[in-house]
Amino acid sequence: MNRWHKAISRLLLVLLSALLLPACASEEYSDARIRREATQNCRHWSMMVGAPRFMEAWVETLEVTDDRGRTVVIPQGMAGSLGQTVGWDGLGGAGGTTIDSAGAPMQVFVRWQSLAEPQTYRWQFTVPASVRQALVKQEAITWRGRAETSCRQNISIGVAPGGRTVVWINGIGMPAVEVMRGQEEVEPLGPDQGQHGGRYVRFSDQAKQYVEEHGIPYGSW
Repeated sequence: MNRWHKAISRLLLVLLSALLLPACASEEYSDARIRREATQNCRHWSMMVGAPRFMEAWVETLEVTDDRGRTVVIPQGMAGSLGQTVGWDGLGGAGGTTIDSAGAPMQVFVRWQSLAEPQTYRWQFTVPASVRQALVKQEAITWRGRAETSCRQNISIGVAPGGRTVVWINGIGMPAVEVMRGQEEVEPLGPDQGQHGGRYVRFSDQAKQYVEEHGIPYGSW
């Protein structure tokens, strides 16, 4: 009977091991996949242009040259609205265009119509090395009560009347960090490079009313 008991015990041990090994392998695969996806996510980046509230801007061109020498053209359109009108307040509710097929951003060119004035400006700048490093650096955060990792993958460009600019970077669960400011030049060819008779995109009635009542707070940006 002892031999039978030993044989049965060995058989049960083999069966138990067979059941546990796939679970362990699955857990290891899941952890590896999570780590890989986290690394891949940090290789992505996004970019947006925002303007102070009521200081509407139309982005004519937004182009990024990556570290492989390729140019990424981000679609034109109205700049996002930031949270306040006077002074830079960081990010508002606007989103950004996610770029997942390009290398690290190196050079950025943006041309926009400042509709409150109206005036057209352009700016070309080099993305600082510190920003490129931050795009892929994983940092520990607490997100929705859980310990997570995140990267400052989002680049936000603020544009304001008078050609004032600012750049922030931020990420999920991470506050925006200002990385540069600038005073940009007027585009001599005017809106749309002199096309369409020099006409600007329509300024909204709400924004127009604000400017008529309060003016443009030059010097606050």
